[in-house]
Amino acid sequence: MDQFISARTDACVGIDTNDCEQLWQAATKMLDARNIVMNIIEALGEVASRAGGKLQDTLKEKFGLDVSDKIHEITQDLLWNFQSGAMIGLDADGPGDRWEWFHKAVVVASGVSGGFFGLRGLLWDLPITTANIMRSVADIARSFPGEDIKSDDTKRACIEVFAIGSPMSEDDEADLGYWAARAGLGHAGIELVIKTVAARFGVVVSEKMMAQAVPIAGAATGGALNYAFINYYQEMARVHFMIRGVERRAPDPSAVRPCFATIFREIRSRRQIGGSKAK
Repeated sequence: MDQFISARTDACVGIDTNDCEQLWQAATKMLDARNIVMNIIEALGEVASRAGGKLQDTLKEKFGLDVSDKIHEITQDLLWNFQSGAMIGLDADGPGDRWEWFHKAVVVASGVSGGFFGLRGLLWDLPITTANIMRSVADIARSFPGEDIKSDDTKRACIEVFAIGSPMSEDDEADLGYWAARAGLGHAGIELVIKTVAARFGVVVSEKMMAQAVPIAGAATGGALNYAFINYYQEMARVHFMIRGVERRAPDPSAVRPCFATIFREIRSRRQIGGSKAK
């Protein structure tokens, strides 16, 4: 890290050394978001999802119910209703990022209870999980200088976190996905942002819900996947707000992306060569 920053590659010229450190931490968090624990959780979910996939097909063939479409509709409503509601009681000026484990405990309990009842568990698991992840993202946002969870800009940034990749898949180009998600949302109004994010997040939620669709067997899967979900989005929130902070401080905000990409590739290269985490 020190050698990389001291070299100050062309991509990072003009960006303060401390901000390069922030980008290094953000890139590390992005790469760590899917770790060994995640692989175990994905394997657990895959076993249950086989039966879940059959159940989804049966519902569509017998009853004309497309679960994925229904989850998309529900997710969009939840994101819209919770964009402000999830922040009720959070003091914009209070210390942030204090309730990480509380939010994790709530969504794990919700996943276990919801998974026990299969698809019926969606009635409470989906809104509880979504609300708590959103609240946790807002809690993280207020810990970063320059973010005001009462402002439309920060509320929008909180919603954007849900468009950043998926904890259910492996993505070697996660940094490109991050910038693509931001570029896709661009200067769209909050309504369009929610619709776009709901479409992406709804697909991710559908994958998770099908993995816990089998009653009782889905209880352990639901708890594990919920833990993976909130952990992933908490880390992506920290990445997002770290990068936003650097962009605010940089003389040229557009220079942050190439610098981050260079750092991201450097860390990934070191891990591939050394077979261990780069520090």
